[in-house]
Amino acid sequence: MPRITRRADPVADDPSQAHPEATPPKDPLLRLLIGLVTVSGLALVVYAGFSPDDVDWKVVITLTALAILAERFDLSLYGDSRVSLAFVPIFASVIIAGMSGLGMVVPLAMVGSGIGNGRPIYKTAFNFGALMIAGAATAMVLAAFGQPHSWPEALGPAVLAGGVNFLVNSSLVAAAIAISTRTRLRAVWEEHFLWLCPHYLVMAVLALAIVAAYDAMGFWGIAVFLAPPLMMRLSIKQYLDRTTRNVLELRDAHGKLQTAHEQLTAAMAGLGSAYEGTLRSLVAALDARDSETAGHSERVAELTMAIATELGVPPDTDEWRNISWGALLHDVGKIAIPDEILRKPSGLTESEWEAMRGHPRTGFEILTSVDFLAPAAEIVLAHHERYDGNGYPNRLAGEEIPLGARIFMIADAFDAMTSDRVYRRAFRAEEALAEVLRNSGSQFDPAAVRAFLSVYQQRFFGSSRAQGDAHHREQELSESLKQAIAEAAGLESGP
Repeated sequence: MPRITRRADPVADDPSQAHPEATPPKDPLLRLLIGLVTVSGLALVVYAGFSPDDVDWKVVITLTALAILAERFDLSLYGDSRVSLAFVPIFASVIIAGMSGLGMVVPLAMVGSGIGNGRPIYKTAFNFGALMIAGAATAMVLAAFGQPHSWPEALGPAVLAGGVNFLVNSSLVAAAIAISTRTRLRAVWEEHFLWLCPHYLVMAVLALAIVAAYDAMGFWGIAVFLAPPLMMRLSIKQYLDRTTRNVLELRDAHGKLQTAHEQLTAAMAGLGSAYEGTLRSLVAALDARDSETAGHSERVAELTMAIATELGVPPDTDEWRNISWGALLHDVGKIAIPDEILRKPSGLTESEWEAMRGHPRTGFEILTSVDFLAPAAEIVLAHHERYDGNGYPNRLAGEEIPLGARIFMIADAFDAMTSDRVYRRAFRAEEALAEVLRNSGSQFDPAAVRAFLSVYQQRFFGSSRAQGDAHHREQELSESLKQAIAEAAGLESGP
């Protein structure tokens, strides 16, 4: 069955390059392997020259010619390995003449097949050495059984010797591939060579049959058995041509698909960053319009997402993004409110309050016109609703209010209370927390309040936020308020 040869360096097949593989590999480990295999092959040839085996030179020359032809018409294996039927005459020569036959057939076959085919010398040398080492292993197995020729006693030793030959030869070639491609030896062997094992065993039996036919019929026996290997070669070529084409097409398609996936992922990430940057720029512009709320939207969005996390909203989901964008853009509708109302330092008239209360609906209409922001628009529309149904604009109550809006109300109220205004100083965090607790079940969703309390304790308990956030003024909570937090955290859902 086939002998496998493989490019010992990872150079792609490129017909536009004139023998790109002529340069020996640079990898020192690969050079060492090629050198050891080649030297071992030469040593075995010398040893074969001193072998006492009786040689029928006519049949050995015939087998050598067949080996040369098999090498000249080897087959490509997936574009990076090659396989030939030279194993059959080489194996037959070992059965007939032992190491002496091997020492003649392999060198002559490699020299004859290498003339004019453009194959680099170092590859031919490696292939020669691998064949000699594998052939020597074959000769040892057959010698252990007394060099049997006849059926059926020779069948078992021949199959065993064929398996040993396959294991040695394929392992050497797989080692060269593994080194040159930086791949695990076992993975290379299983991918490229494991499937060839049954073929080797069958070819070993065929080689034995050729020897038996020669013993019975002379040269005509060899001629009779040339037909099966030739037909085998044709069928293998047809199979490999089709398989190679399919494998290479699949690899090419996989590579293109992977590249497209990477490009799409990068594009989506870039698009997401662009979306986020655009939204934050818009929010910064809106906050800058109202000097009293500078940074308010960013802070509220960050606190909203901390509470959402506490409530178990999974990060990087559509729900997560919609809540984040809704919180960030909650005041986008104020773009339609005149400056004299938005910046008025004193109390607003009823008509001015009516204009102010219109900003959730205006924001909703703005966001629904943008496809990817449409889900977040529901949060913007409902961010001034109250849990008890006394909010605006639609007087929603309880779970009629989107979860993101129920979470946002608490973050928005807390940030507003702990921020300075023209008409008042900021509340202490303790006072703002007490106000949130008082309104649990009326203005705020109790479940969201409990989640806020958990976040609050992580951020405020026993420390001053002056180190991390100068916006808020924190003090050690009073024992009564700590008790109130503990009680609120244990409340059942509901007012």
